[in-house]
Order: sequence, then structure tokens, then C-alpha cells
Amino acid sequence: MTDIAAPAGARRKKAHPGTTENTETEFLDAAERQFAEHGYAGAKIRAIADEAHANLGALHYYWGSKESLFRAACGRRMAPMIEERLARFDALGEQASSVEAILRAYFEPAFLSNRESPVRRKLFCQIYARILTDPSPEVKSIMVEIFAEPTRRFVQLLRGACPHVDDRHFYWRLHCVFGASQHAATYTDDIGLMAEGRFDTSDLEFGIETIIQFVATGISAPMP
Repeated sequence: MTDIAAPAGARRKKAHPGTTENTETEFLDAAERQFAEHGYAGAKIRAIADEAHANLGALHYYWGSKESLFRAACGRRMAPMIEERLARFDALGEQASSVEAILRAYFEPAFLSNRESPVRRKLFCQIYARILTDPSPEVKSIMVEIFAEPTRRFVQLLRGACPHVDDRHFYWRLHCVFGASQHAATYTDDIGLMAEGRFDTSDLEFGIETIIQFVATGISAPMP
């Protein structure tokens, strides 16, 4: 299993005197909330330490920099989703898979994340939306690194499932696939506002099946 939460090329330092694993967790929880609410540039190290009710020196000892703390906080939150995607890709194997199965392996781990807890789901959606749209170079670099392997595997599988589509059409369509995936996973509350009570918008299984069928039709459509 890849330790995506650890800073590149380094492990966290040994426990600082007077700190505990709970202190580390409190730091990461506070950092996650601050990054989700204010973005990378707006989140302040002092505010994170204050929210965690912990010593600022301990934060610097564990992570050394704001960038390393951001990597650890986002890596921890994204790890279950990334690991599930990779496990699903492994299950599909090297043999040809349907477009729907490939999309499901990629979409569902994000779209259905933390559905058993509305509070954790809301926080996941907030931080996921932030990291996918934050303009900071540090965030972009970390996200490319964290998501590199599942993204590569996804594109490879999907390209193999659409041999009838030339590269120019496929990659423009793929651009739309990523847009649909990101919006669907992070802004599910929007459908409730637009629907105005016409149906049960909490039925996420129906929602993801509808989205997958829609996206599959687009990515695999015949050449114009």
C-alpha cells in the first residue's frame, strides 16, 4: 500500500516530547477544515494550531512546512478513495471491460464516499472540491502526484474500451468525463436545490447509475 499521506521523499519525524498520536490527528483534522474553508493560500498555520489546541512548535516539528501539512491532510482524506479505485481497476484486470464498468470503478469511490455519515461526507466534498480547483502551484503539484496512478490506470482502461474513437475526439470527450466526475462528487447538494422536492435526491445509487449511463453514452459515441 502506498503511503500517499507522507511528504515526498520523507517520513514524519519521531514523536515530539509531550505530543501524542491524538495531537497529530487533531492537527490533521484542523488543517483539513481550514484548507476546506479557506483554500491553501487562505489557511494559516497559526489558525490550524489554535483550532487543534496544540503547540505551534509541535506542528513545525512534525511537518516542517505548510505544504507538507497540506499533503498529509489531503493524502489522509483521499487515501481510501484512491485505494478503492486502484483495487477496482485491479479487479477489472487487463481484459477488455465495458465502459460502464470502468466508469463505475472511477466514479463510485468519490461519489459514494462517506455516505454513512452526512458530516464526514460534507467535509469530504468540501476538501475534494477545494483541491481540484485551488489555483496554488503547491496544490496542483501535490494533486498531480497523489492522483497520478489512478488517473493513468483509468485513462488506459477507458482508451482501450473505445478503440473506435480517434485520439482527438477521445481526449476532448475525456476532458468532459473528468468534469462530470468532479462536479458529481463534490456538488451533489445542487441537484436537490434544482429539483425542488420533485423526487428523493438522497438516493445516491440511482444518481450514480444515471450519471454513469449518461457519461458512457458520450465517451463511447460513434465518430461524427
